[in-house]
Amino acid sequence: MKVIRTAALVAAAGAAISRAKDYARENPQKASETIDKAESFFRGKAGPKYSDKVGKGSSALRRSLGLSAGSSTASSAPATTRSEDGTTSPSVQTSDGSSPTTPAGYDPSI
Repeated sequence: MKVIRTAALVAAAGAAISRAKDYARENPQKASETIDKAESFFRGKAGPKYSDKVGKGSSALRRSLGLSAGSSTASSAPATTRSEDGTTSPSVQTSDGSSPTTPAGYDPSI
């Protein structure tokens, strides 16, 4: 009985994967947006410590569904930089791609 249940579960998983691939082929933009939303949700729950693992997972999912790596927003999570003490902070760039200057008297702790 256990073997039959396992076989049914594997067949159902295979059918779900097949349907997901079909949907992604027919609606690549919607599929990509959905993955972006899920990635954002999981990044918020996992925190910065596991951010790279969430990114790798979403990239693997995109590849398995036949979507390009940076479909809709090319990774909706902001890039981060790691300081010497091991903390991370968002990398900010201006619209021309350069890093902005910090105004005099700026205190990030406020």
